[in-house]
Amino acid sequence: MEKTIEQLHIAAQYLAAIGISFVAKQADDSHTNLGWDGIKITTHSFGEGNFQVGFNLKSQSLEWIKNGVITNVIDLNESNHGAVLNWFSEQVNANNINEAFQYKFHYELPYEKIKVNDSFSFDSSEVLKYSQYLTTAQKAFETFLASNKLESPIRIWPHHFDLGIYTKLSNNLFLGAGLAIPDSLVDDLYYYASGWLDGNAISTKAFSGLSNGNWRSSDWDGATLPSKNINVNEVIDFLNQVKIRFLKNK
Repeated sequence: MEKTIEQLHIAAQYLAAIGISFVAKQADDSHTNLGWDGIKITTHSFGEGNFQVGFNLKSQSLEWIKNGVITNVIDLNESNHGAVLNWFSEQVNANNINEAFQYKFHYELPYEKIKVNDSFSFDSSEVLKYSQYLTTAQKAFETFLASNKLESPIRIWPHHFDLGIYTKLSNNLFLGAGLAIPDSLVDDLYYYASGWLDGNAISTKAFSGLSNGNWRSSDWDGATLPSKNINVNEVIDFLNQVKIRFLKNK
């Protein structure tokens, strides 16, 4: 699934560029982050037409949305990068948006930069599998937050392409958690969780006792849980165990 995740990550940058171009800037970069509705990844709303752009994983297409209605679509499997950029410019002009769409970023991805003639070729079965991982994570985070009376947006951050939460456990203690793509920590999709006290990462060197997942400290302070064959309840159990341990540490 490595190639599919890479292509999805690169395609999601179109939505990040929309956030950078049109959504009100936020100091924490949250204007670039994205939502997941079970079928598509979506931008924040912007402009007088309550516009959004969606990346439909089922059809592997980009959707221009106005007031909740899809008004135009481009199939990524049939369009190169240059054609997609032209499509965005056409939508901006057709909808009388004064600002220009710019495909520029303040961060780098760990892949070769996409070129004007590059195109996508998605494996539909692998995209579906990835969608299922996102939906499992979304449901787990929603239930974990609700059952613990915690609050956090559940958003995809396009730089690292993780679906994550960041929630306040007590006055100065925060929990960050999410579903991450394969990286140097784990070579498959995985869940992570870390604690932050007074703005500093909590050391997990002395932590033990997770029945679901593993504490790490040599490469990163936090806990990880491989996502393969993991269900919603197991993710919630992992998050609850981590939460309890961080609260005890405080």
